[in-house]
Amino acid sequence: MSTRKRGTCLTCGGATNRTSNTTCPTCASKGRLEATGTTTATQTDAEVSRISTTPVKTPADLIRVCDIDTNEWAVERWTANKWDSLSDDGPPRYQVKATLKRKAQVMQVRDELAQMIKDAKTQMPRPAKAQKGSKGGVLVEVSIPDLHLGKLAWDGETGHGSYDSKEAQRLFREAASTLMARVAHHRIERIVFVVGNDFFHSDTKAGTTTGGTHLDNDSRFPKMFTEGRKLLTEVIEQFRTVAPVLVVMCPGNHDATANFTLGEALSCWFHHYTDVEVWNQPTPRKYFQYGQVMLGWTHGDKGKRENLPLLMATEQPAMFGATRFREIHTGHLHQTRTQEFMGVRVRISPALCAADAWHNENQFVGNLKQAEAFVWDRELGLIGQAFYTATKGTE
Repeated sequence: MSTRKRGTCLTCGGATNRTSNTTCPTCASKGRLEATGTTTATQTDAEVSRISTTPVKTPADLIRVCDIDTNEWAVERWTANKWDSLSDDGPPRYQVKATLKRKAQVMQVRDELAQMIKDAKTQMPRPAKAQKGSKGGVLVEVSIPDLHLGKLAWDGETGHGSYDSKEAQRLFREAASTLMARVAHHRIERIVFVVGNDFFHSDTKAGTTTGGTHLDNDSRFPKMFTEGRKLLTEVIEQFRTVAPVLVVMCPGNHDATANFTLGEALSCWFHHYTDVEVWNQPTPRKYFQYGQVMLGWTHGDKGKRENLPLLMATEQPAMFGATRFREIHTGHLHQTRTQEFMGVRVRISPALCAADAWHNENQFVGNLKQAEAFVWDRELGLIGQAFYTATKGTE
């Protein structure tokens, strides 16, 4: 008598009549076999083995029988074998084996999510006690547009100062601190911090603007974005020690997508703060009312400036009618200019960034590198301004 152990039925787990069989006589007579087998997976690849009565002749059959998630896995190679049933009326059996490779994009996203979770646990601070602001005080609007973080300019090529991410962050921090110091004598009720107007220099991993124009960059997009997010959280934390902060995201023509993504990142960071609010609506224009004051913000690269007052009244008729002092602030041109159309002032704010090679070739040079803050009274309108002018380095 043979001492070899009989096989095990893959359907019911019972004993088979031969060591090589994978189906017992009872299940064979029933003519059925659900897909059974094993899967072993690592971080990067997987091995899949199945036995089934379902025909496997194409990759689509393989994916269906082996229940492969094609969003995560790619089939690197596979084989399929077929043998007839032991019983006359039983269906044939199919044995399939496949080697899978986890898609690189999935791995990258998982790594990024893991890093974000790690940052959230280790870097996100517990907010200090929320500031209520000075009741009956004023509104301070801080405007530092067109930073172009990530921009590269070489003084030897342009003659108008070198500029890179390190210098951009230095100027931004210095401007924010200086402006707040110069309005500190006011009783501040609230701060409006306008973020964007080409805060980032580029909008893609290829180092281009939103529209695809190639640029001179000093760093890769992920590094630029991370440095920008850290810079803004630092400055917002500084502002909120004075009064509650409204962060208004204003997309530019260089960074429309990155600006919206940055707004979502800031919303997540400050979501549990009661004294920080982030406006990140996906609109090119945003409006705000403070007593008799109506403020609007847009980058200024689209449309005509003389149409902006009528656009304000069309888009926000109730706010327009309830206010007396109305202004809309833009960036884009890296210069200071104020025009008044039928009682509505349209301001172009200056920039901190230096001229790069393109600006130099097109003679867009020599503008003062500045940032501004506006002091608004509920009933009297604009009652003060503060300026920061960069003086260090070659101008």
